[in-house]
This record gives sequence, C-alpha cells and structure tokens, in this order.
Amino acid sequence: MERETIIQRTLLVDASPRAIWRVLTEPQLTKLYLEGSQARSTWKPGAPVVWVDKVEGQERVRAKGTVMACQPERRLRYTCLLTDSDLPDEPASYTTVDILLEPERDGRTRLELWHGDFAGLPQDVRRAREAGREWVEVLVGIKRVAEEQQGLLAA
Repeated sequence: MERETIIQRTLLVDASPRAIWRVLTEPQLTKLYLEGSQARSTWKPGAPVVWVDKVEGQERVRAKGTVMACQPERRLRYTCLLTDSDLPDEPASYTTVDILLEPERDGRTRLELWHGDFAGLPQDVRRAREAGREWVEVLVGIKRVAEEQQGLLAA
C-alpha cells in the first residue's frame, strides 16, 4: 500500500494570477484567510518567511521557512516548519510547499498546490492528513479573498 505523505490539490479561482499572488504574499491579505496570521517575507529566493499572529498582544511565530523559488504571479515555493509541531528545528523537519498559478482560457486561474514530503517525519501519514485538512480550509480562504480582491480591481 502506498503511503500518503504528499498533498496535492488543484483549485479553480475566479481571479487573475495577480490577485491571487497578492493574497499569497501581502500580510494584510494573508491574515484574512490564515486565522489572523500574516505571512512576512521579501519573497526573494533564500529569504526567510514567517507566519506571525498576535496572542494577547504578543507576536507569535506560527510557522517559518525559507523561500526556494519565487516567480511573481506564477510560482511560489518555500520550506515550512510549524513551530508547534514538536519537531526539532533542523532541515530534516521542514516540508516543502510549491504553489503554481496557471491562467485558464475562461479568465479563471488554476492554483496547483504540492506539499510534502512528510515521509521520514514521526507519524508522517497523520501529519500529512492533518496538513491536507488544513490546506482545504486555507485554499477555500485564498479563493474567497482573491475573488473579493478581483472584484475590487475590476471596480
């Protein structure tokens, strides 16, 4: 039996790659679908990326990683470690997220997500399943916010 340690999702969004890109990379927009967390980075390859939220007035890093590839409005690839994952902060603990944006002929954008590989991590299948469930919520939020932003761009 093949182990499920990689997440792959595809989503069609009624928004341009530009609108989706802004939703993925601008802190004031990321917090609209990441339970208040802001993604912060220069989005240059090799740069750190952190997802920060506020708890009782104090900033807390929820996740962190490094930008691996960044092609604006096309591709965003980064490593990721959830800070509450009880994994040591070492390279073997990080997974990779790769997001591709592909314009469709009908004006929508196909967002393709790949997140893995969880193989080799303790409880890899459970971690992958949990991440997969979280991604469903995040992708629904990205779609909602991107479509709202597209409406504002068109107005």
